[in-house]
Order: sequence, then C-alpha cells, then structure tokens
Amino acid sequence: MSYAEFFTNVNPLVGSRDARESLLTVFGVPYDGTTSYRPGTRFGPNSLREAFLNVEAYSKELGVDVEKLPLRDLGNLSRVGDAKEMVDTVSKVTKQFFESGERFCMLGGEHSITFGSFRNAAKDTAFVVFDAHFDLRNEWEGSRYSHASYLRRISEVRDVSCVAHIGARAATEEEWRLSKNLGLVVSPGEADGTESLKRFKSFLSDFRRVYVSVDLDGLDPAYAPGVGTPEPGGLTTPTTLKYVYALRESDLAAFDIVELCPVYDNGSTATLAARLMNELVAVASLRK
Repeated sequence: MSYAEFFTNVNPLVGSRDARESLLTVFGVPYDGTTSYRPGTRFGPNSLREAFLNVEAYSKELGVDVEKLPLRDLGNLSRVGDAKEMVDTVSKVTKQFFESGERFCMLGGEHSITFGSFRNAAKDTAFVVFDAHFDLRNEWEGSRYSHASYLRRISEVRDVSCVAHIGARAATEEEWRLSKNLGLVVSPGEADGTESLKRFKSFLSDFRRVYVSVDLDGLDPAYAPGVGTPEPGGLTTPTTLKYVYALRESDLAAFDIVELCPVYDNGSTATLAARLMNELVAVASLRK
C-alpha cells in the first residue's frame, strides 16, 4: 500500500479514484492549523472541486478540452492537528509521486503544506509561486511550520534561485531583504508589463520542469475575496492567466492551489481557483 492510499479518504471527486494512465493525480489537504487571520481553508479542497465540476472545461487559449483528460482523484488526506505531522504526511505522499514520475495537483488548505511537497521535487525544477506574501518569516506565533514560514523552510533545503515569485506586496523588512536571493520577483504592478513576462519566460528556460504554487491571496481581493489572508493591491485574473499560459512550453511536474477560504467567499474565489486549476491541468497535458 502506498502512502497516498494509506493517508487519503474518499470525498467528492473530480475524476476516477482508480483511473489508469491518468494525466495527473488530484488530492486535497484540508488543513488550516496555523492560520493567523481567517480560519476555514480546511474547507477549500471540496469547495474547489465543486467549482471545478461546474466551469467550462475547454481551454480556448491552449486548445485543450480538460473534460476529456483522465484525472485520478484520491480524495483528501486525513486531518491531523500538528503542523509538522501534516507537513511530513504531505512529504511522504508527494515523495512517492515525484519518484514515480506521476504528476499531481494538491488542493489546500493553507500554504504551509507546500513545504512538504516542493522539497521532494527534482533539483532542476523551477518553483513558480503566486502570492501576496513572501512567507519567509523564521517562525510565526511559535511555529516554524506556519503558513507564514513555508518558503523560509524551503530556503533551508533548496537553492532559492529556482524561485519565481509573482504578486508579493506585503512582507516584513527582513523578508524583503531575503527576497533578493530569489531567482525572480515580480510585483503586481510590474506583472502587467510585457518586460516582466519576458523575464519570466527567460527564467523558465533555465529549468527542465516546473512546480507551480498558487496562493489565491496573490490576486487582489476584488477578484479573490475568499482567502485566509487578503491583501489589497494584487494581481488581476487576466494578468495571472497570462503567466499561467506562459508555462505552455514547460514540463509541469506538479502544482498546488491553496488558501481558498469558502466561509468568506461569495463563490467568485472558488470559481477563479477552478479556472486556474483547469488551465494548469491543460498546461500539464501539453507535455504528456
């Protein structure tokens, strides 16, 4: 029995649990134990699934009908209270996926889970993150495994020159200083320009594959109000999609979408998340 089979349970599915030769595997992580502002992201995975099943699946930009792609959905990981235990569980599951070459989509939950996942990616993998925050604090509220510290933990085990960070606008003075070690930093204002998109494409060309992490608070609250830690002045939906479509020449090994908080949502955030999930699945299909 694999770790994925051991830790997951059946919940509303977006694909067969036993799909053979699936394009990628979907699983949820309903965890928000270190949330520092608005709790409820533990309800994000199933809310995103419901929205995903109700958006138009055809990607006109990429010419891919996602509805026709074989997806495997394992349901959600069993919930635990301890942050380190949750991260370690995610790590065990994703390590087996990476080792077997199996693409996956992880639905959060809060951003702390990404440390457990990305640390297992191959060394030649770019890490593209959309986020309002750098999450480079050494600890937050006594936890070194906080959602505000996941990228700091990654920086301790990986060379962060592999990180392209898009949308940051809220951080401590120390975090702004540490962000200079990242491979590429694009603010929301810069993201609208063609020059930043060119720099992003150039950055991607240095890596064999890519892992994408979408923290939905990277988008402006006008587009994504239902998140755990909203921050004004963010990315627009069209701009975010431009960067997603820029990944079409990359080998998308895995991606996650985190920080959807349904209790604060009017449905627009879940639908936006579902659209991003649909387009990222389409991107993954271009390099089967």
